[in-house]
Amino acid sequence: MPEKITHEGIVTQVGENQVTVRIQSTSACGSCHAKGLCNMSEKTDKDVVVKTKEASSYSVGEEVDVFLMSNTGLKAVLYAYVLSLAAGAAAFVAASFLTPRQGLWGLAALAAIALYFWILKKTAPKINRQFQFGISKKGPETQEKEDFEQAAGNSR
Repeated sequence: MPEKITHEGIVTQVGENQVTVRIQSTSACGSCHAKGLCNMSEKTDKDVVVKTKEASSYSVGEEVDVFLMSNTGLKAVLYAYVLSLAAGAAAFVAASFLTPRQGLWGLAALAAIALYFWILKKTAPKINRQFQFGISKKGPETQEKEDFEQAAGNSR
């Protein structure tokens, strides 16, 4: 079973069937393989909209956990890196058969990558449906663990 990629956050807005959560990035984001998906590594705060039927059970200011499944992060890597590299490489090879001018090979590769990301941007609403965040209330065991970690940090 895939693992969850979890971030702690604070509810900033509650709407009908959706909750907006503000997440603060941490240094642990640097080693996360899905950091490109959630863009946490570049920003200090990020608002994430989580669609949930239990939205009314959350309140503004409440601490929650927001999560994605790890296999979703791998899918984001596929879209962001692997397919764009394949488009650039294919254009590079195709241009090498069409012209002996190597400068045009590179331009063809760059144009293909730019076209790929333009198409990705245009299809973003459809693709974003595959990357839905989940939300969960911070349970007593989560809070106890944090309290323990804070107490251990203060005693050092």
